[in-house]
Amino acid sequence: RGKPRPRAGLFPDKYRRVPAALKPMQGGQQYFNDFMLQRNDDDLRLSSTQGNSEASLNTPLSSKIELRLPQADFIANRDALDAALAKELSELSSQDGFTQRRAFNELEQFHVEMRRAGQQPSADAAQQEIPSAATAAEPDGTLLPDRVADNDYFKSRFGYSLVKDTQLETVRTEYKDLDLWAELPKYTKDMYFLYIIARRRNTYAVCFDFTGKRLLKPYTVGNRGLKGGDRGFRGEGSTDSGHQVTSMYINDLIPIIREQKASFGKPLQKGDKVDVVVRVMGFYNGRQGGVRAITDRSDVFNVRYFEDVTPFPLNGPRMPRGVFK
Repeated sequence: RGKPRPRAGLFPDKYRRVPAALKPMQGGQQYFNDFMLQRNDDDLRLSSTQGNSEASLNTPLSSKIELRLPQADFIANRDALDAALAKELSELSSQDGFTQRRAFNELEQFHVEMRRAGQQPSADAAQQEIPSAATAAEPDGTLLPDRVADNDYFKSRFGYSLVKDTQLETVRTEYKDLDLWAELPKYTKDMYFLYIIARRRNTYAVCFDFTGKRLLKPYTVGNRGLKGGDRGFRGEGSTDSGHQVTSMYINDLIPIIREQKASFGKPLQKGDKVDVVVRVMGFYNGRQGGVRAITDRSDVFNVRYFEDVTPFPLNGPRMPRGVFK
């Protein structure tokens, strides 16, 4: 924007005028040259070991690099490579239990378990278990068992399982025994519903009784006089202001609850607690402070249920205009 669009003539020369000799070689050419040099060195070393080193070095063709493809060298070394691989595989298999013993010898395992339990396996059981001579032999000369044991066979023979018992006990619950409402909260008529609404620049606290009657008008950060810098900064309500508003609301609410309980004939005795259902809406900073203010008054309030009632759209209708401001 505001500059001419780039053209080939504007490309700086320092990026364009690179001599071909200074460019790095592409496509593995460097490795091929290295290989050719190594090939020539090997030829010279081979001729020097054969005793005609002086003659070979004096000839003008001695240092000439023969153009041989890399595959020729690999084909010459193929036998040595196969021998090295076979040697490495044999070393690996010598450390591996599964190539040494091709099948599970259950008799031997049974004897090991008997010795571990402190019992000596009986001789007639050993006589009974001797397999036939036609059975295939292991690499170390021992005979295979008459069959490869699966877990059911082993369990029927020896009474215990080699595999962890992963079967869960399936408890059949009839439909009439299901408690369909077990997950829902059980409210009683003497519970109070305390709402904490945390919005971006404000925090509200308001309380209702079971019938839906509001006990005290909502307290907000604004109508408590916490205006200006107390409301938070940079467009975020602060945790402290939420804590302050909710604690002020609770302090004014407790006498009203005592008065209402006394009017119903159930006055609060010393040490009695009020059952409350805390409902929190919103996910801004004032939420933490409001919840902290309720837990500070655990001497008066017994929080029976803590519910999050933040509206969560499952992509229904469009929300009203002023909700998220």
